[in-house]
Amino acid sequence: MRRHADLLLTAVRYDLTEHARNRFATVLVLFYVPTWITLAHLAVPRRSVPFELKATGESLSTAGNELTGISGAINAVTLITGFMMFAATFAGGSFDRRLVLAGYPRTHLVLAKTTSLALASALVSAYATAFICLFSSPRQPLLLAAALCCAGLTYGALGVVFGSLLRREVEGMFAIVMTSVVDNALQNPILSSGADSPVMRFLPSYGALQAGAAAGFSTTSVPDCLGIELLWFTAAALLALFVFHHRTRSRLSRAVRRPSGRGRARGAVPQPGGTARKARRITSRLRHPVRSRVYRKAGITDPDIVAGYETCRRLVHASGGLEASFPQLLPARLRPMLWAVHAYARTVDDLSDAKGAHRDARAARVRAFGEALEAELRSGHSDDPLRAAVVHAVWAWDLPAEKVSAANALHRLEAQEHHRFATWEDWHTYGDTPAFAFGLKRLIALLAGPGLAVTPSDAEALRSWNRAFNLLACLRDLREDAENGLVKLPETVLDRYGVTCGDLRTGQAGDHVTAMVRELTEQVRRWLDQAGRVGAQHPPLAEAFQTLIALQRLELRRMEAGPRALPRHRHPVTTLRFRGRLLYGRLRVARAWRRCLCAGPATPPTALPGQRPEPGAEAPTSGGRLLPPVPHRGGARPPSPAGHSMPRHVAVIMDGNGRWATARDQSRGDGHHAGRQAVRDAVYGALEIGLANLSLYALSTENWVRPASEIETILRIVRDATDLDTEEIWQRDVRLLWSGRPDGLSADFSDSIRRTVEATRGRTGLTVNLCFNYGGRSEITQAAQALARQAVRGDLHPDQITQRHVARHLHQPDLPDVDLLIRTAGEQRISNFLPWQSTYAELIFLPTLWPDFDRTHLWQAIETYTRRERRFGATGPRGAQVPGAGRTSGSDRLGEPAEG
Repeated sequence: MRRHADLLLTAVRYDLTEHARNRFATVLVLFYVPTWITLAHLAVPRRSVPFELKATGESLSTAGNELTGISGAINAVTLITGFMMFAATFAGGSFDRRLVLAGYPRTHLVLAKTTSLALASALVSAYATAFICLFSSPRQPLLLAAALCCAGLTYGALGVVFGSLLRREVEGMFAIVMTSVVDNALQNPILSSGADSPVMRFLPSYGALQAGAAAGFSTTSVPDCLGIELLWFTAAALLALFVFHHRTRSRLSRAVRRPSGRGRARGAVPQPGGTARKARRITSRLRHPVRSRVYRKAGITDPDIVAGYETCRRLVHASGGLEASFPQLLPARLRPMLWAVHAYARTVDDLSDAKGAHRDARAARVRAFGEALEAELRSGHSDDPLRAAVVHAVWAWDLPAEKVSAANALHRLEAQEHHRFATWEDWHTYGDTPAFAFGLKRLIALLAGPGLAVTPSDAEALRSWNRAFNLLACLRDLREDAENGLVKLPETVLDRYGVTCGDLRTGQAGDHVTAMVRELTEQVRRWLDQAGRVGAQHPPLAEAFQTLIALQRLELRRMEAGPRALPRHRHPVTTLRFRGRLLYGRLRVARAWRRCLCAGPATPPTALPGQRPEPGAEAPTSGGRLLPPVPHRGGARPPSPAGHSMPRHVAVIMDGNGRWATARDQSRGDGHHAGRQAVRDAVYGALEIGLANLSLYALSTENWVRPASEIETILRIVRDATDLDTEEIWQRDVRLLWSGRPDGLSADFSDSIRRTVEATRGRTGLTVNLCFNYGGRSEITQAAQALARQAVRGDLHPDQITQRHVARHLHQPDLPDVDLLIRTAGEQRISNFLPWQSTYAELIFLPTLWPDFDRTHLWQAIETYTRRERRFGATGPRGAQVPGAGRTSGSDRLGEPAEG
């Protein structure tokens, strides 16, 4: 029963949201209704008009403008409700069909539409009745409102019918307008001489107009007229229900008879699991339309992962106003990541500070949570909702996972023995460590954009803001911490004012506590002044932190207003002023982002302390300034091989995604998702070591025989990975090339890759050659066909064809030959990969599955290459150097015997 109630409430919420988004209908309600009624009373003469009220059998003589006002109100209400329901039905018809196809009950959708229609009609009718009462005094205002509401219900149901039957928006608008105008005009005795005709009782708004006239000029109640109007509504609603049921049933039967998708057998029914999953995703979007937009911007579609992020979001909001404000001031695509990071920190902190638990038990809980998370970070999967969101955030945003171990160790130490700070230096050392659980530099890198630079002075300002935030949190939790026997303030401050835990437990502080709190709030204010300088070359970041600083100052004022009464609750309730300042700040941040995106690059890149400048960072790019590669999560640094011994071109056969997933009881698609992270790390490693060209084998022409679901997953991953706007690889000095055939690929897919190829054309750092839908024999065949066409035309004699002619007609003729070819997963073959270019390539076969591959494997392979002796068919003494070859060595020891 509860499930049905939730489904109904969800559908009602969606329908009301759709009506609220109809701006034209809102304008009609706010201006059309009062304008019509006002003009009726001002323009129509007040002279008496004879009118026979058939509902009561009375012959009335009423003022013409008052009668026209009631008739005009009915006309306005019917037009507006009919238009609202038509627009909602017309725009959401295909979506309703998809809902039914996904398993959403039709009954709940119909009841939701009826409920939203009733609410909309009631609101519009009450609004119109209020305006009528401003110009006249109807005898029965409630009856007038009921008549207007019943008329709105009738035309709203007719709007649903028109929206389901008509194929064009103009047709529906014309049908509603003409029906309402003709209906009301014929019944108005001022406009129509046949208003008293018996035929009028068969018009849709007859009962409403009779009840409205009785309400305005008679004291007799006419429930039978309302009953007539409700009969019209019932008939229209049944017709709408029949049309809706027929259209959704016919679409559903066609979908079952003709299922879509590659590889599905004729007559096969979609799998229940997929349908249920789709229904859950659609239901989530209906329940949370605003947050669903956030998840779509972040590329999160899995309902299980969304549920984990929702758990994290609720934890963030339970932490307090300041904590919940920070994600709202950053781009929507980063908010889920911030929710997960904060929820992780909050959970570990709560475990280490659990009340009533022995310190060994607290430490054991922190250790168990940390070890489970570290293991799940390595596997890329978790069954716990919160940890699943954290794992997804680390993998999706490439967060340095090694920071988790350090943070867990710190919390274990805190759980075993509470920290006591002798001086401010000790307090700073402890507070600066967990500022951002996965590294502040990574967060700053994610905030980078065109023309936006983060300077070293910004890093100092952020450190000051973090200290102000921590001290403000200590002051907010002062009484609660004292009740637990711990005050997280420097002992020098406590001793100077003679403050003990006993003084803080009661909540009624003396003069010495008041003086200490005021001094500390002044310290917070000084740090906030220093933090106000953040974002000199990053306007959106500056606006975000200016808003946070303003919110913190509001909290400071609250503390200074009553320092003698320390709050018992941990997180104060946010005030209306707080929410208003946050909303104003969000608008300013959004405007700053829009201005920066429109302005384009404006400032040169500035590296943070400890960051290496990226090779080729000054190269032209359509995306603004270029970022350095993300450091290795374990802190590894690349070797420094001699320049002449570096390979010019490394090719990699990325093998083992499916076996990696099978070994972990995951789908092959999960293996390909994990392999995408390995690609990103390999690209960063190639940038760091200074490699010029890297070819990656993503999909061969022979791979199309794989299951359709796996092919679709690969296509989706490659399209996302080559998206210039969302994939962070293209924020570095990386140029993309595509080797392969567009045959069998959609035009949108090919155009998306070509856009990135064109946008990165001028970059001079690493060139990534994506071999997708590629086959080596096909490439050589294509070159032979081009040469044959030239020979047929007489442009080239067959005897004149050389190797250079063939190479010129390959997919990427400007790339050098492959010097080093790497294959993962233990297989020892090249699988039709770059056969022409790899003729003299050094081969290295690694047992590592591709998702476990990282940049250190690439560096080791390059080091092995530099020790090999390359003769290119020549002979010479052991150790002789051939021009262009690497240094000599006796073995490679990475998976194959040395070649002599």
